[in-house]
Amino acid sequence: METPRDPDERPTLSQALHSVTGDRDAEASALADRVDDATEDDTTENDTTEDDAREAVRRAHGDLGVDKTPSDHDIATPVDAEAVHDQPGSHAD
Repeated sequence: METPRDPDERPTLSQALHSVTGDRDAEASALADRVDDATEDDTTENDTTEDDAREAVRRAHGDLGVDKTPSDHDIATPVDAEAVHDQPGSHAD
């Protein structure tokens, strides 16, 4: 697994620090902030939650259930959190 090379997908310093220290909740919070920042300049509505970010972080670190697919990099990206959000059954409608 590797960290994304696209500059827009690179983690913030805060997210990387929390990833290294193993603080998954703080890492998810930093990722959720990244998702919010990424959509501020966008006209689309952002419904991705911190729970979605938490699940994306779990997948990036390999903390999976049987029916989960791991991400292909070590640190979750906003795209990963949005993908979790878009999956059926990932949130209450």
